[in-house]
Amino acid sequence: MKDLFSFRTGGKMRTRLTNTLQIIILLTGIIYIFSGIFFFVSPLTVIEFFAENVSENWLDLVRDHELVGPLYLTLRAISALLLTSGVAMAMPLFDPLKYRGLVYYNGVIFPFLAAFVLIKNGIFLSSKYQDAVAIAGSAPAARQQGHLLVIILGVVFAAIALFSAIGLYITREQAKDGLE
Repeated sequence: MKDLFSFRTGGKMRTRLTNTLQIIILLTGIIYIFSGIFFFVSPLTVIEFFAENVSENWLDLVRDHELVGPLYLTLRAISALLLTSGVAMAMPLFDPLKYRGLVYYNGVIFPFLAAFVLIKNGIFLSSKYQDAVAIAGSAPAARQQGHLLVIILGVVFAAIALFSAIGLYITREQAKDGLE
C-alpha cells in the first residue's frame, strides 16, 4: 500500500519528511498572507485590538506628525512585503528541493531576526511599563498595555523560524541526495 502521507508529483513519491516541511511552509505562507493583509488594510485596527489606550486624533498624527506618519506608511509598505512573501511561499510546495533557499530566507532568517527585535524590545518596553506602574503605586493596573502585539508577533515569528529550521533540518539528507 502506498504511503498515505505522500502524494504523486511528476512520477516521484514525496516522503513524510518532505510533506512535514511542506505543511510548515504552507502554514508560514498563510500566516504571512493574513498578517500582511491585516496590517496593509488597517494597521490601526490591528493595534486597537491589542491596545486599550488609542488616541482619538490618531489619524491626525498620521497626516501631520513627521515621525508617526512615516512609521504608519512604512508599516503598510512592509505589510505588502509580508503579503508577497507569503504568496511566494507557495513555490516550495511544488518543488521543495529547488526552493530550499527561499525557505531559509523567508522561513528561518527573516522570522528569526524579526522575532529577536520584537521580543527583545517588547520585553524591554513591558518591563519599563511595569517599573512605571510600580513607582506610581497602582499595582492592579500592572497589565501590559500596548506592547502585547509586539510580543505576540515576536513569538509567532520565533515559532515560524523554529519550525522552518526543524523542517529544513529533517530533510537535509534528502536534499543532499537530490530527493524530494
